Amino acid sequence: MPSAEGIVARFQLHYRCHNCERNVFKTLDVPDVDDAPRDIDELSDSAFLAQQRYWCTPCQSAIGTIVAIKQLPIDEEIAA
Repeated sequence: MPSAEGIVARFQLHYRCHNCERNVFKTLDVPDVDDAPRDIDELSDSAFLAQQRYWCTPCQSAIGTIVAIKQLPIDEEIAA
């Protein structure tokens, strides 16, 4: 499990790959920096989220649409 030290928020992003049309889940840890988003509303409007790039593991496509965001407890274990 990644260390929670220096993390102010943890989110699970659920997005749909435009290439293979699979649903993909990714965990996003937000570092403790100025203007760090700490809840879903702040994250959805943040430049931090806009800068994130994810690859669909099955097809290696970088294109996808976020369909849901869930806030996770920082100390929750991340499933591999």
